[in-house]
Amino acid sequence: MKLTHAPGYSTRVITPPTSELAPTSELIIEGKPTGRILGGAVFEAALNWNDYVLLFLTDDVPFEDTLNIYVLDENLEVVDSARMFYIYSTGVFSALDLTESNTVRFRFFGGTLWTLKLFPEKKFALPIISGTLGVSRPFTFFRLFQLQSRPLPEPSQSENYDYTGISS
Repeated sequence: MKLTHAPGYSTRVITPPTSELAPTSELIIEGKPTGRILGGAVFEAALNWNDYVLLFLTDDVPFEDTLNIYVLDENLEVVDSARMFYIYSTGVFSALDLTESNTVRFRFFGGTLWTLKLFPEKKFALPIISGTLGVSRPFTFFRLFQLQSRPLPEPSQSENYDYTGISS
């Protein structure tokens, strides 16, 4: 089934970010509180896929932002999740691409393109084997999605500057 935007989803901050605490927010659907509390402060996107909702929330911490990714079932239970962060790195969630039926592409850390591939059913995973750098996952033997990163190509010097040294 194709990924589509899920209008009607939003969040309300319960605990704002501090130097000691990560933020939390309540999931709101069609303006009604659900009681489901998730990590994150800024609602970035909600996507429908099969019987699931895929949520993206950031922590709103300058210079060390975190992207929280959740897959919720029809009962709003978290069935899979991931946290993306690098120490001293600013993340900006952007360039959301839903052109493939089970794949989401986006940018979060600078020059990196992230690909999130959803599986039609949970796949076995060994939690002791390290995943992608900068991604933290809960300890579980099954995954509903996989995250991969690919650095974007650096523009060549001649593409950015003319011969006078002035940016083009």
